[in-house]
Amino acid sequence: MKPQSPLSVVLRAIRGQMASLLLLSLLANLLLLTSSIYMLQVFDRVLASGSVGTLTWLSVIAAAALVAFGLLELARRRMLARIGSWTEAELAPEVMSRSLAQRLKDGRADADVSDIADIRSFYSGEALLAFLDAPWTPVFLLVIWLMHPLLGTIAVGAALLLFAIAVLNDVLTRAPLAETAGEVRRNRSDAGVYMEHADTLSALGMIGGTTRRWHRQMQALEQRSSAAQGLSIFLLSASRSLRMVVQVAILGTGAWLVLQNELTAGGMIAASIILSRALAPVERALTAWRSYGSYRRARRRLEALFRAQPDGERRIELPRPEGHLEVNGLRYHAPGSGEPILKSLSFRLPAGKTLAIIGPSGSGKSSLCRCLVGAWTPSFGVVRLDGADLSEWDSDSRGRYLGYLPQTVRLFSGTIAENIARLGEPEDMAVLDAARRCGTHEMILALPEGYETRTGPYSDLLSGGQKQRIAMARALYGDPAVVALDEPDSNLDGNGEMALAAMMKDLRERGRTVIFVSHAPALLRHADLVMVLKDGAIARFGPRDEILTAMMKNSASPERKVVEARG
Repeated sequence: MKPQSPLSVVLRAIRGQMASLLLLSLLANLLLLTSSIYMLQVFDRVLASGSVGTLTWLSVIAAAALVAFGLLELARRRMLARIGSWTEAELAPEVMSRSLAQRLKDGRADADVSDIADIRSFYSGEALLAFLDAPWTPVFLLVIWLMHPLLGTIAVGAALLLFAIAVLNDVLTRAPLAETAGEVRRNRSDAGVYMEHADTLSALGMIGGTTRRWHRQMQALEQRSSAAQGLSIFLLSASRSLRMVVQVAILGTGAWLVLQNELTAGGMIAASIILSRALAPVERALTAWRSYGSYRRARRRLEALFRAQPDGERRIELPRPEGHLEVNGLRYHAPGSGEPILKSLSFRLPAGKTLAIIGPSGSGKSSLCRCLVGAWTPSFGVVRLDGADLSEWDSDSRGRYLGYLPQTVRLFSGTIAENIARLGEPEDMAVLDAARRCGTHEMILALPEGYETRTGPYSDLLSGGQKQRIAMARALYGDPAVVALDEPDSNLDGNGEMALAAMMKDLRERGRTVIFVSHAPALLRHADLVMVLKDGAIARFGPRDEILTAMMKNSASPERKVVEARG
């Protein structure tokens, strides 16, 4: 039998709680009749008999019933709040990991953790309570019908009309609101990107233009959704007006029936109160429908995500690799466009060797680095580490044996120590060892809070070179067998370049496999092998001296060739 996804398991568990919630809702709604029954008895019994004892006992019973209602309502709301919290706790890590995996694979993700927030909001908010109360509306209508068929006819007609308004609201507004909701999410995501790169926008004088452009986009989205929102507001107002009209109609009809001796005064008042209880869930469902729409869209996105990124099979944990890399027929196509970036690359890199990747801009150097460390999955072909396909490794297990310095360095929210420890629990000696090996230890100690200095996307404390060197320490954390460095010298000053050279020597002495991309000829002296990429294909590959000699022979200007090899 096909195993169920974590999403299916969670939703099935929630459905299993619905029976208890429905029972609590039934009891709570029955107790809502307390005030109506109390009013009926006071008017028809107490006032007619003048019995203080009857009034006292009726009041005690009514108070006890209302206390019981309050406890049941508290139980319902706490149960829903816990369901919402449990749902987020169970699904958020799964959605985060699958969203990241799909974004790496396809360049986008069907869902993210904001969809979990929509799911939780529906379960723990007023929307689900309205839907749980709605099934008991017929019970109230039946009570009114038993009091008098004419009153029951008015009540049933009003309930059907309110339900029709709710259906009409959904049919007319669902599509336009769903369409604009996705675009609003993307526009808000763009705003986060603008905030993260505020320094670039400011330096280029782009803040005003960017703000105006973003605001125009939001206004356009608002205009597209305003018609649907206006219609929804109109229908909601109409439903409230209708409810008030029906309340008056019930009272007026009840008064006429009292005059005809077909109903008591207590029955007239009780019917009006019961009707308000009967129509309240229907009216609340109108306002809850939008929350349900968000829940439904979020659930569809999550289901698409879990289909696109199913549970991986449990794999045997492989031993620490020596660092032998083998690439066979590697091709990588850009997600979405399908444009080829890497074209049928095949080569071997023995353990303990250092490979320099050079070539013109756009030749695929950074893309190859990402494929070699498993950040990107090849469209075709395979990358093997010690004979095992990288995809056969669990991502976290594989990551312990790989170090990676991306071309664009990002430090995440946390301390420097936590960033070096890859956001895991920092092992003090491992953090210090990684920092010392790349010459970053003294630089970190010179900071006001040392290793406890906070970092993150909005941190202005660290320079680009400092972030680069901290990211180097992160790449070396845990003494990985394979280290990939994408332009490691791009932001370094003289001291940083000396520390980088010392790090490269240290890696070589430890017998680690190193791949680096660099435009600096000085770094090539650390390489055993050189690969020249051009238009996503291997133009040259072999021992360093052999490749450099061949390049110099084929060029009238060796200096120019080195310049062209930058990137």
